Amino acid sequence: MRMASLLLVAAIAACADDEPPPPEPEARGRAETRSIRNTEAIGYSGDAIADKLDASLEAQEEAERRRRAQAEQQADGAGEAAP
Repeated sequence: MRMASLLLVAAIAACADDEPPPPEPEARGRAETRSIRNTEAIGYSGDAIADKLDASLEAQEEAERRRRAQAEQQADGAGEAAP
């Protein structure tokens, strides 16, 4: 009986996994679209949808930056033209 117990303990110890779990993959895309990427589990191409939405949001933000820069230039130019 003692030998069977030792064998059982040895078998359990041999099965123990000392390796750490693999690291989580780095999240892709913007925080706003990460939940869309999880739709692959229900049959949608979540990565493709999220990539297009990310590109659209980035383009919208870039257009807003250009509008603001243009407005600042016009405001600076109007201030210099006044005597």
